[in-house]
Amino acid sequence: MKDLSVIFRFNRIYSMRRLSKYHLGHSEQEILMFLSKKDQVNQDMIAAFFVIDKGAVAKSLSKLEEKGYVNRMINPENHREKIITLTPRGLEIMDNMQEILTDWHTAIYEGLNKEDIVQFQKIMSVIAANSMKAVNECEKILTN
Repeated sequence: MKDLSVIFRFNRIYSMRRLSKYHLGHSEQEILMFLSKKDQVNQDMIAAFFVIDKGAVAKSLSKLEEKGYVNRMINPENHREKIITLTPRGLEIMDNMQEILTDWHTAIYEGLNKEDIVQFQKIMSVIAANSMKAVNECEKILTN
């Protein structure tokens, strides 16, 4: 697991350097990627997906809104909820972010064949699911 932590840290460094001209923090980058793949997203959904508190999400969303990457609009069906969407500027940056992600994958998978990559991705999916299950089980134990 130590190597996984190293990979994650280097991924953060790589993406921060490649996106430095946009002045985006790593959590802001993650939220933009999440928004690019979802419709009708609210703050609670983002917090739940990343397993972070709503205050941290609100802070990141405020920064993204100030930079012109997202809009927060009141949900007409629930006035206490805000729907978050990418702005045209936010959509523009996604092409660059996708290119950076592709470059990262090319770099880290160098020397591996397609079968190795597929196997690695399967294993990581299982580990991610098991991690979520372990955290959920821990939560159940703590609330009982």
